[in-house]
Amino acid sequence: MSTINLRLAVVPHDHVRFCDSVVGLAGRVRSLVRVPKTLDELQNLLGRNDSGWPGQVDFEKLILAVTLLYAIGAVVSVENDRVVAI
Repeated sequence: MSTINLRLAVVPHDHVRFCDSVVGLAGRVRSLVRVPKTLDELQNLLGRNDSGWPGQVDFEKLILAVTLLYAIGAVVSVENDRVVAI
């Protein structure tokens, strides 16, 4: 992913829907990790038709969203490669 594409994906603006931005996805992920979950569990939850998330979530964006949350101290890593909200 190029730097320009990464910048466009991180911050929502005129050309990216909020549900397609990493910031929007990070907010949704944070609400899902009140109990510890792995990245695979998060991908499965967000990929379901009844997930309530309007966009498609690819694994790369999910990793970026979790990394963003980790960088700002909103989640921590716990046992068995799971993340949980603080």
